[in-house]
Amino acid sequence: MKTLLRLVALSVALLVSATALANGGADGHRHHDVIPLNATFGVQWTPVDWSDPEDRITETLGAAGLRNGKVIGIATRDHLNTVAGTISSDYVTLVFSDADRVYAEYENIPAGYDPATNTASFGGPLRVVGGEGLFAGATGTLRIRSRILFSLPVGTFDIDGVIKIPKQ
Repeated sequence: MKTLLRLVALSVALLVSATALANGGADGHRHHDVIPLNATFGVQWTPVDWSDPEDRITETLGAAGLRNGKVIGIATRDHLNTVAGTISSDYVTLVFSDADRVYAEYENIPAGYDPATNTASFGGPLRVVGGEGLFAGATGTLRIRSRILFSLPVGTFDIDGVIKIPKQ
């Protein structure tokens, strides 16, 4: 059932594309296309390897509806260090359409783990490191905030900021 829910969420995200908004530079010439992003993703996580109680590795899939009616998807693989109180990603992929993706990462951002409620939360910079399709060469810094319930396979990712794409 979990696999089916993950596949449905990702399929919806892949089938619906988001529209990029263009923005001009200070000199009147367009140096970058600028895509503002402010979205709350409902996510489902899957434990990958919890054999080390200090390094909980999870994969997360989710989707967010945008105000313009479009849907974007997210896929991550994360390492929660429960002792150091940090989280890092192996990858973060934002899926705007089957051909249009943004790649990002975060490293050692503060993360809290509460064993009494079996929840984790974190927040910090999400660095854009590239993309495909309309997002080829993407850069920028987004901000991610999250709350994950380990007792249930659910949580939220709030992402906001600006993705920049070099002028083609």
